[in-house]
Amino acid sequence: MHDDARSTELPPTQRHVLSHTLGHGSTTRPRLLAATGLSKPSVNDAVSFLEKAGYVRRNGRHVPATGKPAVVFEAAEEVGWALGIDLGSSHIELMAVDLAGTDSTHVSFAEPGGPGAARPREPSPPVVERAVERLVAWCARPDRLRRLRAVTIAVPQIVDAGRRQVSAADADRERGALAALLRALADHYEGPVRLENNVNCSAVAEMRIGVGAEVPSLAYLQLGVGVGAGIINEGRLVRGAHGAAGELSRLPFPWADGAEQASRYAMEDRLAASRLVDSYRSGRSGRSGRSGSSGDANPSVGHVVRSILADVAAGSTEARAVYDGYVRDVARACVALAAVVDPDLVVIGGEIGDVPEVVEAVQAAARPLHEFLVVSGSVIGELATVFGAVVLSLEEAHVKLLGEHAVHAAAAVDRLGARPSQAAE
Repeated sequence: MHDDARSTELPPTQRHVLSHTLGHGSTTRPRLLAATGLSKPSVNDAVSFLEKAGYVRRNGRHVPATGKPAVVFEAAEEVGWALGIDLGSSHIELMAVDLAGTDSTHVSFAEPGGPGAARPREPSPPVVERAVERLVAWCARPDRLRRLRAVTIAVPQIVDAGRRQVSAADADRERGALAALLRALADHYEGPVRLENNVNCSAVAEMRIGVGAEVPSLAYLQLGVGVGAGIINEGRLVRGAHGAAGELSRLPFPWADGAEQASRYAMEDRLAASRLVDSYRSGRSGRSGRSGSSGDANPSVGHVVRSILADVAAGSTEARAVYDGYVRDVARACVALAAVVDPDLVVIGGEIGDVPEVVEAVQAAARPLHEFLVVSGSVIGELATVFGAVVLSLEEAHVKLLGEHAVHAAAAVDRLGARPSQAAE
């Protein structure tokens, strides 16, 4: 149920017409008559009001095979835009989209380094400064000035119920990169800023516009520097009582008989992509005195995985042992997720999920342990977190503006599904 009090900017008829315009991307008066069930005078008055107020604009004419030509209307800049931010431990990604989902822009600011680099707590001041500069420039663009309607920031931490909304005006209460981003927003946005766990955002992206778009439930298993899971059941994000649902890094491990004490983060150490990289490098160093198969001092996880697969194909028993051991552990983690939440699909995220051979091997290793488990790689890849953040903002912006008529956000999200080109800095 939507809160109608938050959508008093427009009268109900105008919200109804604008909702259908956003849902279809572009429309005509005859189409609005058919879609809304409103009278012709009501549609004409609403379109005239929205056009005069700058919410819709004309964009050519539609000439049907029979009947009269009709003016085509589409959403204009005044409708506003939504913002998603992925605030990672070593990067910041920004993604902006208009409320029709037709115009999106994206930029990434990242620290140098590969899977062997030390894990920072948050991006360095130079990275934060560049991201803040770009964010301020976006907010000050003439077509976006004072029109930001929703903001979601994905963070690599547990977000409990009391932290799901913060205020840009309260930046002084925050620290580090988050405080800097909120200060940048303070002069351009007065509404609440939504905080969401980064893996939860990735799960939302895969459910809305990714491999899970056709199923009601999924678990997204992130295998990167950290390890975690985002869970969606019957189309709803599962956060848990404390916002800690899916925190696989908290599972006590090992469980084997004879283990004296379980380590709090042993599961994360075992499943993290860095473990696979380090194990492979250790094996190669012992054999050849080299830490990798190329001159790149910090190759990506995907590059290392493909090097492992090449060595396995060449008959290396050491590479086979490293690879099989990691695949077995990931498969068991997928089985554990399936045993608890029984999703339609377990999606493997991170660079591990970008390698089809690994995903297929995990599925094969898991099949004897769980008859219902289906494993898939991510189709969105490294942009899943920022995509999920902007999807949540886009849906929220529709509710804020359209109230009970916010029923076409899914169509705008679908348009966003065309992956934008990445602009890295």
